[in-house]
Amino acid sequence: MRNRLRSAVVALAIASLAVIAVPGAGVAVSTTDWLTYHRDNFRDGFNPSEAPFTTLVARWTSAHLGDTIYAEPLVVGNLVIVADEGDLVTALSATTGGIVWQKTVGTPVDTGSFNCGNINPLGITGTPVVDPVAGIVYVVAFEQPATYYLVGLDLQTGAARFPQVAIAPSGFDPFHQQQRPALTLANNRVYVEFGGYAGDCGTYHGWVVGVPASGSGAQVVFRDDATNPGANEAGFWATAGPSVDAAGNLYIASGNGSNSSTFDGGNTIYKLSPTLSMVDWWAPVDWDWQNATDTDLGSVGPAIVGTGRNLVFQIGKSGWGYLLNSTLSTPGGHIGGEPHSGKVCSAATTPTAAGDQVYGGVAYADPYIYVPCPEGIVAVRLAAGPTFSIAWTSNPHFHPGPPIVAGGVVWAVDTNSGNLYGFDPATGVKKFGPIAVGNMTHFTTPGFGAHRLLVPSGDRVFAFGQPRSEQGIPPVPQSTPSGRPLRPAWR
Repeated sequence: MRNRLRSAVVALAIASLAVIAVPGAGVAVSTTDWLTYHRDNFRDGFNPSEAPFTTLVARWTSAHLGDTIYAEPLVVGNLVIVADEGDLVTALSATTGGIVWQKTVGTPVDTGSFNCGNINPLGITGTPVVDPVAGIVYVVAFEQPATYYLVGLDLQTGAARFPQVAIAPSGFDPFHQQQRPALTLANNRVYVEFGGYAGDCGTYHGWVVGVPASGSGAQVVFRDDATNPGANEAGFWATAGPSVDAAGNLYIASGNGSNSSTFDGGNTIYKLSPTLSMVDWWAPVDWDWQNATDTDLGSVGPAIVGTGRNLVFQIGKSGWGYLLNSTLSTPGGHIGGEPHSGKVCSAATTPTAAGDQVYGGVAYADPYIYVPCPEGIVAVRLAAGPTFSIAWTSNPHFHPGPPIVAGGVVWAVDTNSGNLYGFDPATGVKKFGPIAVGNMTHFTTPGFGAHRLLVPSGDRVFAFGQPRSEQGIPPVPQSTPSGRPLRPAWR
């Protein structure tokens, strides 16, 4: 399998300037670009076109940009797009790390009086999305006094492309609803998810709002208590955001609800139409236990996997994985009956044994799904049935953020130590690391594009790449994360 994966990487590398379609997005993507969270709307986190990494060198470290970066860096052409909690959007040169443009879109909100939440100030948290055809970068900014806005910026200049659009559907309370998940561009809309703040203050719900990508027109809305009046919580908060199938349907997962007796939409996967009407839903048989123990199924976003993209993989805080058909239909109806489920993370000995701290998103490079378990990256191998089994667990053990796959390497950061690691996709053998980068959140995930591995840390971005002789690109200024000169590896 290692040879098959590496052969595919090499074969696709020669087509690195080709254009491919993103299912459901309606935009064209260069194979060197990274336009949305984990690169595509399936949430693969996989760039198959980069030549295999044999050596890793530090390329550049950005200036201090402002506030903490929770969003994944995006890449389009030679631009790296970064958004931070100061409501600041920055475009960096992928070659040098220099600032090309910056735009402050508003004044972030001081959440000190909210009595809830763990981010202050709160500005742009969710990963933006780029439409390279329209030349627009979309972000959602939380602005004073307390309003969420969809903002569209010109990709080349940072200028506003349309007036900011308020996201404030009827019944929506911004003091109890936080925007954390990545934005999703599909069906000529930008979809925005909301959950609660850390600490679960007040009354909140899982919301999805679809805003026309043009910046004008009617918004479409889904709220996950619509069929369960009086239900509370069950927010949408996984950083991966919705995944989208080839027909434009969205898949989202909710966190724990407030009930442990009557089903309330918590710990549920929803399949929604492009207009956000509910197509189907599914919940595990132990949804009530997960509610009672704060073991959110929706701590990780759903991933659309399988060679025919007809499967959905889901894992939450418990570390127990679920594999469903993309219809979400099961012999058990809406609850239970999934084609396959099983232990993924080491602490999850049963569905009701909480492993805790599985966050964000997974990566997928057929036949492997890479999961950020508390003990390290765990590679899950898909097989006919459908079923899955554990292929390997990374060594050394560390607490990873969501992984990605690029250049024949599975990349992830240790959110505790701030180190970067790289592993062989087929065997789990460590190829790179530990490489000290800096402070991380437990949602930190690298981005990749323009031959650069991009790691956000605090209010900066660190770029790594291959030596010039291996990559066929001009030399660039280099430094270590500490800023000391790095002797070029090709000399």
